[in-house]
Amino acid sequence: MTAKKKYKDYESALERLEEITEILESGEQPLEESIDLYTEGLEIAKFCDGKLSEAEKKIKIITEKNGALVEDDFENEEIE
Repeated sequence: MTAKKKYKDYESALERLEEITEILESGEQPLEESIDLYTEGLEIAKFCDGKLSEAEKKIKIITEKNGALVEDDFENEEIE
C-alpha cells in the first residue's frame, strides 16, 4: 500500500487524482492495488472538495448597486 501523502495545494492533489484515474481506467492493476488507488482517490477528492469550499467562502463578487461598487459574499449572489 502506498504511503498516504498530504497535499499542499489543490493543483498537486488534482494532478495526482488524474493520474489515479488513468491508472484505474487502464485496468492493468491487480485488485488490491486498484482498491488502494481507489481509496487514495477518495481521500484526494475529499481534500479537493474542502479546498473548493474554502475558496468559495473567500470569494467576493463586486457588483454595482445604485452607482456604487459593493462587495457581496459569493453565496449571496443570485444565479441568473
